Amino acid sequence: MPSLPSLPSLRAFEATVRLGGFARAAVELHVSTSAVSHQIRALEETLGVRLLERSTGLGGIALTQAGARLLPAASEALSMLEAACLEITKSTRRLTISANVSFSSMWLAQRMAAFSASHPEASLNSIVQEGPPDESRYSVDVAIVHVAERDIQPDDLVLLREAVFPVCSPTLHAVAATAGPCLLLQQEHRDFPEIEWHYWMGRMALPDNFETKIVRYSSFSQVIGAAVAGAGLALGRLPLIESELKSGRLVRVRPDLCQAASWRYVLRRGKAREHRLVDRLIAFLQAEAAAIPEVTRQDVRA
Repeated sequence: MPSLPSLPSLRAFEATVRLGGFARAAVELHVSTSAVSHQIRALEETLGVRLLERSTGLGGIALTQAGARLLPAASEALSMLEAACLEITKSTRRLTISANVSFSSMWLAQRMAAFSASHPEASLNSIVQEGPPDESRYSVDVAIVHVAERDIQPDDLVLLREAVFPVCSPTLHAVAATAGPCLLLQQEHRDFPEIEWHYWMGRMALPDNFETKIVRYSSFSQVIGAAVAGAGLALGRLPLIESELKSGRLVRVRPDLCQAASWRYVLRRGKAREHRLVDRLIAFLQAEAAAIPEVTRQDVRA
C-alpha cells in the first residue's frame, strides 16, 4: 500500500483552504502559523506536487489543479474520521449558531433547548451577532441572518418571512384602534419601512402630532417588553410574538392591519467542515419554521 500523508498535514491543508489562509487555520488547529505552513510543505513533498500557490485573493492562497483534486477527498475523509470517533467515544460535537438578539431570545432559544434534548451528542453554543457571522472571531456552524430580499445569497436557505401588524396590551385595546392617547413604540431601524409608524399613518387614524409620541428602542425585544407592560402600541412581528399573542399578553389592534415583511430570515452555513449534526440542526430549524400555525403564515398585503 502506498505511503499516505500524515493526518496533521491533511488537517492543515483542509483547514487552510476552508478558512481562507494560514492564520485562520492556525487558530482553529491551535498551532502557530508557521506550523501550518510547515505541515502543508511536508504534504506537498510527500505527494511530489504543489497544492497551493500565492494569490491576491482571500488569504493570499489559491488551489492548484492537484490541490483542487485533493481537497474534496481530504474533507470527506476527515469528516468520516470525526464521525467515527464520535460514535466510538460518545463524545459531544460543539455546534455554534448565531442570530440577532431578538430572534435569539424570542424564537431560537426554546428550539435550541428542544434540539439539545433530542440530540445529547450535540453541545450547542448560541452567540448574538446583529449581522452576518464574523468568521474572524467565531467558528459558526449555522448563522440565522436577517436580510432584505434583494440581499439573499445563492446559497442561503430561506427560513421564514415575518408578518407585521400593530399590537398592544389588552388594557390599551379600547383606545388602540385610533392610537388615541397611546405612545407609539418603535425599533430604531432605517432599512425596513414597515416597522416604522410613518408607514402606517395612512392605514390608521394616527393623530397629527403622532411623531411626538414615538418612543424608539434599539431592539425589537425591548419594544415588545414595553408593549406587554402596557406602555403603548407596538408594531408586532410574527412569529416572534407568537407566545405573547397565544398567552393574551398582547392583542392585535385591528385584524385587517397586516403587512408582509420586506425581509427574510435565512440560514447560512459557516466555514466549518460539514457534519451530520449541522445537517440535522438545519433540518430541525426548517421543520420548526414550517410548523408555524397557519395564522402566522396567512397571505397578507405584499
